[in-house]
Amino acid sequence: MKRFLVLFFSLLVIHAGLLAQDGPAEAKTYTLAGLEVEGAEYSDKNAILSISGLRVGDLIAVPGIQVSDAIKRLWKENIFSDVSVRADNIAGDKIFLVVVVKERPRISKFSFQGVSKAQADDLREQINFIRGTILTESKKQSAKRVIRNFFVEKGFFNTSVEITEETDNILRNGVVVNIRIDKGDKIHINEIVVQGNEVFPEKKVERKLKKVNEQRWWKFWATSKYVPKTFSDAKGGLIEAYNEEGYRDAQITFDTIYRFDERHVDLVLRVDEGQRYYHRNISWSGNLKYNAEFLNTALGIKKGDVYSRAKIDKRLFGDPNGADVSSLYLDNGYLFFNLNPVEVAVVGDSIDLEMRVAEGPQATIRNVIIEGNTKTSDFVVRRELRTAPGQKFSRSDIIRSQREILNLGFFDQEKLGVAPIPDPESGTVDIKYTVEERASDQLQLQGGWSARVTDPNTGDVLYGGFLGTVLVAFNNFSTRRIFQPDAWRPVPSGDGQKVSLSMQFNGTTYKNFSFTFQEPWLGGKKPNSLGVSASYLVFQSNIGTDFFSRNNILNVGVDFGQRLKFPDDFFTARTTLGYKYYDIINPELRFNGFEGEPAAYINILTLRQSLDRSSVDAPLYPRSGSQIHFSVEATPPYSLFRSDNTDYSEMTDAQKYQWLEYVKFRFSTSWFFRIVGDMVLNTKIEAGYLGAYNSELGISPFERYYLGGAGLMGSTFGGFDGREILPLRGYENNSLTNNNAGYPIYNRLVAELRYPITLNQSAPVWVLAFMEGGNGYGSFREYSPFDLKRSAGAGIRVMLPMVGLLGLDWAYGFDRLTDTSPNVSGSQFHFMIGQQF
Repeated sequence: MKRFLVLFFSLLVIHAGLLAQDGPAEAKTYTLAGLEVEGAEYSDKNAILSISGLRVGDLIAVPGIQVSDAIKRLWKENIFSDVSVRADNIAGDKIFLVVVVKERPRISKFSFQGVSKAQADDLREQINFIRGTILTESKKQSAKRVIRNFFVEKGFFNTSVEITEETDNILRNGVVVNIRIDKGDKIHINEIVVQGNEVFPEKKVERKLKKVNEQRWWKFWATSKYVPKTFSDAKGGLIEAYNEEGYRDAQITFDTIYRFDERHVDLVLRVDEGQRYYHRNISWSGNLKYNAEFLNTALGIKKGDVYSRAKIDKRLFGDPNGADVSSLYLDNGYLFFNLNPVEVAVVGDSIDLEMRVAEGPQATIRNVIIEGNTKTSDFVVRRELRTAPGQKFSRSDIIRSQREILNLGFFDQEKLGVAPIPDPESGTVDIKYTVEERASDQLQLQGGWSARVTDPNTGDVLYGGFLGTVLVAFNNFSTRRIFQPDAWRPVPSGDGQKVSLSMQFNGTTYKNFSFTFQEPWLGGKKPNSLGVSASYLVFQSNIGTDFFSRNNILNVGVDFGQRLKFPDDFFTARTTLGYKYYDIINPELRFNGFEGEPAAYINILTLRQSLDRSSVDAPLYPRSGSQIHFSVEATPPYSLFRSDNTDYSEMTDAQKYQWLEYVKFRFSTSWFFRIVGDMVLNTKIEAGYLGAYNSELGISPFERYYLGGAGLMGSTFGGFDGREILPLRGYENNSLTNNNAGYPIYNRLVAELRYPITLNQSAPVWVLAFMEGGNGYGSFREYSPFDLKRSAGAGIRVMLPMVGLLGLDWAYGFDRLTDTSPNVSGSQFHFMIGQQF
């Protein structure tokens, strides 16, 4: 109406001017000799003239349609609050016009009131308010609608929005927009009433209505807010649940909501379940590659089975393990394969299906494209792929390639994408892998100071001083680029090599230096890895002049790993040659045995062979697959080369163990099962055995098993003797020690339920609940695999890119440490870094 009045009065002014000069009020044609814009301070005048459609030199009728159309065009831009055209001068058959506009104000800034900062940030991205843009009435109405819908989705149905403007004193023609929001009360569901259900009881129907729950104080984990879209989706899910049970005709014939009170509603829905259907005959057409009998076996649906379209789709297309019919074709290059199940007959409660197959030609991979690897070299990713140009397309090869890319540990497992790009005309396909780099390097810096304690007689420092840890691990290092100056950002990276350096100090008591390096593809052509490691440790205690003890340990190792193709290509084998040297003063103060011996020098030369199989789908948060480990570590059997009349009872411990001998077995298996969504069950079994070659020499006092807590060193630790510290939550760290002698045999069982809070690459977080049991045994005579120290509890895990995995667990130990312990272990908290149970 406003626009119409402006247009009417503008034409009236022009008409009046013409009457004053020319007399009669009839249309006359003029040549537009001049055209100007008035009132445009922020808008481009040339743009205004262009939009108007008026051009100097045009013939226009006054009054006439050209002027009115020009005003309409400018109004449609929605950037002016007033538009008019004025005749500035008329000279004979020439006319000079002026386009007069009044500009709408522009947004200088806007703010929200009545909502949280997080909500304001979310709304800021959704409403179309941009600094410097025109503020229009339609824009304000659109913002109100977006805000109301935003809060309706959160259960607030009575949200009111008020948008006001204030003149900005700094920005000319600018306004400050204030958006006041009153969310009102959240609407919850009081009761869900189901009618017409006979097959499913009402409680089961309510469970099938996903994310729609009655408000009950004890259902603290379930949301009870009423959201129309959620309710609509839940109804669709309910029908799907009926369909899965064979009720293909099920439908919701009626649903409504009733206001229970100001903050609650009741939901009512009526269900028509229909009858249950069964499979009768299943036939195949168009199949040339596989016969009907083979396809029926792969389908796994028999005559008389309940008719479920969801099961049909899963067996045809949707088995995550690749055991469906479509995988048979897609794994053999039939990318253009198509399969359409058609109901050809419905007789009573029985249905006949015809599986119509269009196999198409086999597709060949043309190009393999990798995008998103800003740090990691292309060849590092390509050498892990099972898809290469010239090969036949295979879905299983793509799935395996995804797994291998994730196992590198350089990319976000939630952002990995694979897109086949088919070309039906040429019968080829391009495969594009999209990755997103994540931080894989680690840096740990810890420091502190402990007051030094000195011997009052000698002045020697007994203990205390600087405490610190420095750990630097580069897990995507590149030795190839060391001499390239531009590659030092901060170190050369991108070739998948691993380098770590660490230093640890604990005053004068403990020092440890270590170095490791691993090349995963030795020579660059085969996945054979080579690793080297070295460490030097000093552990000493100055408890008075007569109680000085020291343990220096030098440890070096070289390992060679291979990926195997038998029994399958998930297996890897690793061979490790290691040497460890102990230089010990007063060993009896720190080790069992060695009574009265001033020093001991222990040499350990070992050969270790391990066999591993890993088929997990992702290294950080696996949802499926398994991990199996078996290893044998052995020293040369020195005692077998000695004379038969060697009397070990006459030897000191330092003499018996100068060249240590043992054989050691380790086995573990871990399985991951997806329960629902991202909830995962992890079950684990592990065991170890330390044996001897010579019964007279006995089992080595070194390399034994100690259990308890998070698998960390306990405060009662008596020396570094190669012991394996194993976790057992619910019991204190290093508490199951067999009187500090360790165990030659152990086993441990774990069942853990995991659920992620977030899997964002910056800091993935998941919670867990677990039950576990474990124990150590002094000999096979004592061994009882189910005589376990049991516990249960819950915890949380956080992966920090520069630190590693952090965990906090609470566990309750149900058993006593020993038969003479007065109480069960009870409540325990455990903190861990870089460990997964």
